[in-house]
Amino acid sequence: MKTEFNHAANDSPRSGSTKKVAPVVGVAIVIAIIVIAVGVNMLG
Repeated sequence: MKTEFNHAANDSPRSGSTKKVAPVVGVAIVIAIIVIAVGVNMLG
């Protein structure tokens, strides 16, 4: 609890927004890789 509280207290609104965006970008990259892999397999 203490570490979580300190982490939350140290977070600024900007860092919070970027932390919400970063996972979405990561998921989008993984999905793109999967789509490309499936496309290559279908062409092959």
